[in-house]
Amino acid sequence: MGIVDTSRALEAFNEKCKRKAPFQSPYIAQRETICQPAQHPFNGLQEEEIQYLLLSYGLFKPDAWRRAGKLVKNWKEEGLYEKLEKEYRYLKTLWKGPEVPVYLYPFQEGGSFLRESKDNKGGVAFKEGLYLFYGDPVKEDDWKAVLAHEYNHVCRLTEKNVDMERVTLLETLVIEGLGEYAVNEVYGKDYISPWTNQYTDKQLNKLWLKKFRVNLSNRERDSQMDFLYGNKKRAIPRWAGYQIGYKIIESYHKAHPDQSLSRMMKLEADDLVKGSSFPLPENE
Repeated sequence: MGIVDTSRALEAFNEKCKRKAPFQSPYIAQRETICQPAQHPFNGLQEEEIQYLLLSYGLFKPDAWRRAGKLVKNWKEEGLYEKLEKEYRYLKTLWKGPEVPVYLYPFQEGGSFLRESKDNKGGVAFKEGLYLFYGDPVKEDDWKAVLAHEYNHVCRLTEKNVDMERVTLLETLVIEGLGEYAVNEVYGKDYISPWTNQYTDKQLNKLWLKKFRVNLSNRERDSQMDFLYGNKKRAIPRWAGYQIGYKIIESYHKAHPDQSLSRMMKLEADDLVKGSSFPLPENE
């Protein structure tokens, strides 16, 4: 497994769009060339469902096929697939992680509903594999950040034998916090996301006590998205959940400097939070 050579399927998609087959939209061409069930590690999902899932997490819109073609051409010329494979092997050894397929696709210009338009990269992780969506680089090798973040998720999901769609909000916060803290540990602060330092500790602790702490057992994924990405109607500021997750791990590590990242990845979410600066209810 490791890095999947997605360039062939992407080039086939590009050729289909160039030929402009009668009555076939780029959406259908994308579905037929890069969203077939046999190409992906999902059991039971049909091509329409795979396409919808990937588009929601940052896969390029089919109408942007020309831009996608240029990106793939650049990736091959720069040896990006080979660089990804080398870095994936490094992280796998570092964290003693599982062997999974890693898919690389062009990022959705303008942003998906889960990403801001200024982003040039994104990703999503499952126990079965991970997806990287990448555009024009903002800084050299900034793809490393999303690879480390998402592969760290895979390691955590595998270690705890859980699926991202079924975990509690508490576990989700820890998973996201570990993922970005891993970027900091491996590549340094220049590569971590801006949301790690968006609000003051006082603001975060107020949110934790008022909004987050009473919802930690919540398993509803749509509701969890409000806590991660923000929801004005619920008075949850943008990216607050991501920063709280990061600060949980950062404050735990500050209080327990002898603990390695690999060790923290194995700890229960309750133990990580109890050892952080974010208090749990007394009966927990």
